Amino acid sequence: MATNDDGDALRANVDWLTRVRRRVLPTVHRIKEPFGGFAQCTMDPSEYVGTVGRELSEFRTDLQAMEFSPEPIASLKVHGDGRLSAGSWVRRPSPLAKWQLHVTLFQDGRDAIDVFAHREHSWLRHPYKHYTSEGWDTTSGVERMRSLLSDHGVAFRID
Repeated sequence: MATNDDGDALRANVDWLTRVRRRVLPTVHRIKEPFGGFAQCTMDPSEYVGTVGRELSEFRTDLQAMEFSPEPIASLKVHGDGRLSAGSWVRRPSPLAKWQLHVTLFQDGRDAIDVFAHREHSWLRHPYKHYTSEGWDTTSGVERMRSLLSDHGVAFRID
């Protein structure tokens, strides 16, 4: 895990969308929460795919090669140990696909990324089902992401 000395360097590695998400969504969450809504959530340990021994910028390139794209519509994810997500990525067979594979990244030091995943309804096709987590599937999401990592030669360990 990152130390306080690493914090500034790790924050600098995240993309602009993630920086905006980290700054804005905690406030949005505080406004929505009393009404049963959310803009921030804690990752469930069942979504853990593994830890990839690469820097964030390197792993972004791997995700693009696996046909993932940055996800602009995602809540701010918080790791069980308090770390904020370092990016949300999504993979869909087409823009109007019913389902998507959603991947969330957490920096674990400067050269490792904890990867979490789930399968869910696409917010583009089914916004309400997406928001209410209808059909949310961690098991198939984790299995699919592990398979993609293996198929693309990206080594990972399961801690």
